Amino acid sequence: MAIPTISESTIKAHTAGGSFERGEEYLADGAVRSIEQVGENTLRAHVQGSDVHPYLVTIRFDEEDVTDVECTCPYHGGSWCKHAVAVLLKMLREDTIPKAESAAVSDLVSDLDRDLLIRLIERLAEFNPDLVDQIQRERERLTDA
Repeated sequence: MAIPTISESTIKAHTAGGSFERGEEYLADGAVRSIEQVGENTLRAHVQGSDVHPYLVTIRFDEEDVTDVECTCPYHGGSWCKHAVAVLLKMLREDTIPKAESAAVSDLVSDLDRDLLIRLIERLAEFNPDLVDQIQRERERLTDA
């Protein structure tokens, strides 16, 4: 799926309190450390903010528009943060966004013991509550087989 075209005015409409202007500054200062397309409808980027570790920005989209924007920063103003704005502006201005190399799930978890696997699943469920229902359905399917 192609990344949808988004305008600066659309980005501005989803911001408040100077987030758009700060996002422009972040982009100009090179704070967007990486950006890549993950799967068909997700962008993932690392943006260096005031914290020692870069913030993770995740942008989901469909054929026509951005459908969800998330950032690991502490901003919870009900609008898009400056880190997300920087990524969206970069998306708007870049000719191409590289696609992420996908690792096989088995490669990612093969060296984890049971306790670490459980902690991993719990953390994933924190970020995606629907995952709990999906795990329950899959568990039932596997135990019924």
